[in-house]
Amino acid sequence: MHITLVNMPWASIDFPSLALGILKQRVADEFPDSRVDVVNANLDFLDWITERAGLTREEYNFCWDSYFTGYSEWIFSSALYDDPHWRNAEFADLVAESVPGDMLNKGRELHALAPEYIASLVDRILADRPDVVGFSTTFAQNSAVLAAARLIKRIAPEVWVVLGGGNCDGPQGAALHRGFPFVDYVNRGEGEVSFTRLLTCLRDESSPADIPGLCWRDASGASHANAMSAAPLPASVLVTPDYTDYFEQHAASRAGAMAEPHLVVESSRGCWWGQKHHCTFCGLNGSFMEFRSKSPDRFVDELLAMTERYQVLNVAVADNILDMNYLRSAVPRLAEAECDLRISYEIKSNMRREQLASLVAAGIHYVQPGIESLNGRVLKLMDKGVTGCQNVRMLRDAESVSLGVVWNYLFGFPDETEEDYDAVIDQFPAIHHLAPPNGVTRIAIERFSPYFNRPELGFGDLRPAAHYAVIYDLPESELRDMAYVFDAAHQGISSVHAERLDKAVETWRHEFPRGRLTQCDLTDSIVLTNTRPGFAWRTLSIEEPWEVAAFRLLDQPCTSDVLLNKLRAGHHDIAAEKVSALLDRWRALGLLFEDGGQAVHVVPHAANQDLMRWVTRDGSPALVPALLHGSAGRTPEAGAARGLRCWRERDEEAREIDGMYMGECDLEDTPVRTVSELIARGTRHVALPEPVVLGPGDPGSDRQTVRGLTHVRELTGHGVSVDWDLDLGAEIGQWRLFSHLYPPRSLAGPDGDAVLDQWRAAFHMNKCGYRRGTGFVEVTDLRHGKQRRVLMRKVHKGKLASLLDGAPASDFRQREIDAFVTSGLVHRAGSLLWWLPSRISRWPVVG
Repeated sequence: MHITLVNMPWASIDFPSLALGILKQRVADEFPDSRVDVVNANLDFLDWITERAGLTREEYNFCWDSYFTGYSEWIFSSALYDDPHWRNAEFADLVAESVPGDMLNKGRELHALAPEYIASLVDRILADRPDVVGFSTTFAQNSAVLAAARLIKRIAPEVWVVLGGGNCDGPQGAALHRGFPFVDYVNRGEGEVSFTRLLTCLRDESSPADIPGLCWRDASGASHANAMSAAPLPASVLVTPDYTDYFEQHAASRAGAMAEPHLVVESSRGCWWGQKHHCTFCGLNGSFMEFRSKSPDRFVDELLAMTERYQVLNVAVADNILDMNYLRSAVPRLAEAECDLRISYEIKSNMRREQLASLVAAGIHYVQPGIESLNGRVLKLMDKGVTGCQNVRMLRDAESVSLGVVWNYLFGFPDETEEDYDAVIDQFPAIHHLAPPNGVTRIAIERFSPYFNRPELGFGDLRPAAHYAVIYDLPESELRDMAYVFDAAHQGISSVHAERLDKAVETWRHEFPRGRLTQCDLTDSIVLTNTRPGFAWRTLSIEEPWEVAAFRLLDQPCTSDVLLNKLRAGHHDIAAEKVSALLDRWRALGLLFEDGGQAVHVVPHAANQDLMRWVTRDGSPALVPALLHGSAGRTPEAGAARGLRCWRERDEEAREIDGMYMGECDLEDTPVRTVSELIARGTRHVALPEPVVLGPGDPGSDRQTVRGLTHVRELTGHGVSVDWDLDLGAEIGQWRLFSHLYPPRSLAGPDGDAVLDQWRAAFHMNKCGYRRGTGFVEVTDLRHGKQRRVLMRKVHKGKLASLLDGAPASDFRQREIDAFVTSGLVHRAGSLLWWLPSRISRWPVVG
């Protein structure tokens, strides 16, 4: 049997289909003599359409992200109904306020070409003579899937067409089967077992009437929908996906130059919070909310094996929520693995700072914590189980440990008031240094959510979202069963107030890369540094013992009464009026966030957060230019320093405060180890004692040069700012080789000042860095404008380790030396070879 599985547009080009990867492995296990192919039509379409109409990464992402407007599905409705002008005017009127004019024009162009693409795709699928074609359809894939399925059955009626995925859950799948007779089977719910059972029925020509959840047709063509399974699949039967087809196709596609591929893995299904408190607006998990988690050891082994097999270190975890037991099991194991992973995960927002730090140590660098709002009343309406202060604490602690946070601000809940938003918006300037929302969104009413199932919560008169009627030629009764998104009378704040929220978030997003607020706890005092535009002060020392104690207590949300009682319990005999005055003062300085009678301070620990923020210029990342203007620090007096001078803060004014200078660290011949130790001690700024001079010299000067460069490379990789001076001499034309290093304070050589200006203007973190995988090293290089990704397979760990600190060229064959230098990843400094890329340990946030 030959089975072809298809992932249609508008699936993301960054990620393989988890569903199809699982099904491919399941079929291979159950039918070892069968052929199973996965066609990544999302990648194929990108290549096809770019040749005819051009399609940028941003345009593809807009289509992928526009499911709730119907824009992306409408594009392929022309192929579904064999009409390149299918309802053009009606759709343009419908989305006039939600889709920019240039994207509407692009959509019309894609809409007209969609039938031609579907025809070419189907021809290529059928040329391989499959027996079964299975489509996964989730969110914006429906019309493209149906268009291809229709044409397959018209050209090759003997081919069995099967649909599955999120768009097929519950009543949706039954409606798809009824409404589109060219679809032979629709699998509702989890498909691993039922799909292979269906293949057995097709092979044996037996009846599928006992396969749970399956929709099928009898001899007369009538549609039947089997009852769905009453219980979800246990975690023990979940298999490791096979992504071979995706990574091969991605490497050959235009997507390879547009996006870094990611692994998609799952450690659990369902939601343990939703089992107890289903968030009122959430329609995820469909028929099965029950939480099931893989054993921690199995998950880690599976993940590391996949990174080795596909040689990919970017990982997206598909779970709806992190299993908290993993913090004591899977997370420590990942931290111990010699793999520099970049993992994204969904978590709950009430995790503590030490827990967040453990995630970062394990390679989990981005989280979606389901923040949604910063007002306790609104969060209670959502049934989120957290407060506004807890959510702000999460944002603050994520900044402290360099953890990226992805979230949206939602509104439109029944019984919310304008005061719920005014109280928060007025405090936004105090938290402009914390990760802002991606945007502001009115909640959609989703099938399977409490708002859909329980009209008493405030949304009683639901209708299928208006775009369904423009995309599909079906009666409303069928659309009602097929739809996932529903229209209802708007609830909550007015559109005028929603616009105020939107503008306030836009201001936050603009200010975020440009402002910072940090603390350095010196035991007897706490030094605060501020560059937020909304507050005029720069540094502040909290020195009174009871104020230091109060600040530390406000690390956790508490009321003023609780704060007073805890201070007195700590032997601080303070009057209530003094505490009230202190809170007033800190409120005016923008140090507090308050909600529901509680307050929490908003000051992350200093970690050079501003260096890890990017703005985007012409599609390319760049550090905010203001961060590198002028000297980064004072030039030490000649002969005054013999080792590395270290500070707890990079801000020049803050470094003048007593206790911020950490003293000197001896220069060693193993700077890689030295820098790691400095980071662990809390070093955030370092000054080198002498210039780094490149050029001919004696062997001793070669070692001195490489030692200085290595310190700068390692400090840059950790996000530590560096005062250093560089003399490139006659090699100044090669400055771009070093442009991924933190820009020097001065640059000697012809046109040194002009070159330094270019260096500073184009510098950003991780410009040229490497990551370790199992059996390979991945280098990402942006020094010359265009991204270059280099995979170094079968790397000799000893040789790489020696190059990090500078290895004698005599240890290598001439052929190796030539290859190293030509690659631009190794620099020859006299008698030594030196590794240029820094190891990536932190990931910036794009503003």
